[in-house]
Amino acid sequence: MTAITAIPVTTPKWGRIALSLFAFTATLFLVAFEQGTITGGLPVLHEAFHDARHLLGFPCH
Repeated sequence: MTAITAIPVTTPKWGRIALSLFAFTATLFLVAFEQGTITGGLPVLHEAFHDARHLLGFPCH
């Protein structure tokens, strides 16, 4: 009988950093600058981002 050994797959450190940076940048864009273009003008998402702008102190109107 042959023993099967599992080799763990690890993500490179630069990959985690790049993914984190992308997620942060996308979130910052959606909260700070998105005015309905990306979300298709959905009122629920727009209001959520609008409230987040006020919470974080971004001017929006």
